[in-house]
Amino acid sequence: MILSELNSIFWIQKNSTSGAKFGDLTVKKQDKSRAGNFRYRKRMRFFTPDSLSVLSEINLNGQQRILDVGCASGELLKKLASLLPGGEFHGVDVNAKIVRKNEGKFPNGNIQFHRASADELPFENDYFDLVICTNALHKFPYRVRALDEMYRVLKPGGECIILEGISDKTWKNKFDKILRQSKFIRPLKKYLPRTALFRKSYLVKYRKL
Repeated sequence: MILSELNSIFWIQKNSTSGAKFGDLTVKKQDKSRAGNFRYRKRMRFFTPDSLSVLSEINLNGQQRILDVGCASGELLKKLASLLPGGEFHGVDVNAKIVRKNEGKFPNGNIQFHRASADELPFENDYFDLVICTNALHKFPYRVRALDEMYRVLKPGGECIILEGISDKTWKNKFDKILRQSKFIRPLKKYLPRTALFRKSYLVKYRKL
């Protein structure tokens, strides 16, 4: 799979009967002329297609509950809702202005928006089939707690997909450390190699301990 430049994806499945899986696909650069120095807004337009490309790898039957953490404009949820009309969709953002604007843009249908912090998600345990977080984790002040909250609200067997625009070694090492501290990975720390988790096609299968 080749997606937009400078992105990394990690894909985690919670408590699967066949053993949960953690994977990372470090995305190749498609076009050197577009790589490197993008402005934030220009780069953001690549994330929704990339997220949809990744989600196409998951068995979505249209009935799932899906949460977008750090949903911003809600465009990804809008596209998902149009593709999966039987689903239940929730977007969380800490910015009250964004939430109000989204509520005005999508007044009806199966999308609900909530003003909340990623480290205090307003949902019960084991509620969602899928949690997605697109280019937002790096902005959260309490990243490990945010990951732990995503873990908490996922159903057993549910999947979490996080897409980040990280390219340099410093950021990759930082995200590697965050992952190892989270509930997704914490039980396996002593079994994982010391090398960074962020490398192409790296995959570990495990059960939640």
